[in-house]
Amino acid sequence: MESIDRLLAELKAEYQASQKQADELKNQPLVQAQGPLKQAAVPSNPTFKTSDINLYPGSLDKDLAQIKAEYKAQNKAQEVASLEPLKAEHEAQNKVQEVASLEPQPAEKVAGPPLDIQTRREKVRQAQVWLKKLDKNSDEGYWFDQFAFRYSSRIDAAIDYLQAVNEFD
Repeated sequence: MESIDRLLAELKAEYQASQKQADELKNQPLVQAQGPLKQAAVPSNPTFKTSDINLYPGSLDKDLAQIKAEYKAQNKAQEVASLEPLKAEHEAQNKVQEVASLEPQPAEKVAGPPLDIQTRREKVRQAQVWLKKLDKNSDEGYWFDQFAFRYSSRIDAAIDYLQAVNEFD
């Protein structure tokens, strides 16, 4: 920021100096020569060049506008660079959610093809009987509670568990 302020101050000083020189040239009396102009009539100062005089203040405005545009572009690039890690993190979270949504639910993992209604009813009855016999205070009961936590019902969990251990007829 300091460098831009310094550049602006330099440009302003140059602009004011060129304006002062232009005003001096305008205020010089016009010398009308009665004959052809001689070389001596033109000031011959080697440091004074007419190309150094900025008679068009619009060019200074263009330079200032260019510097401002460069500064804005630099700030925008820094802002975009600071947002890149956040964007990458957001994309990673979206991918994790997408993968999680594509993974089958626990009931779908073991179940396989859909069952016909009669077979389903029979398995539900057998699962209910097994659940009534299950001691909740035993190690198996504790383990089953943890296993069934992700299922929509304990019956679905019991059906999957019994299928996995082949206790169905």
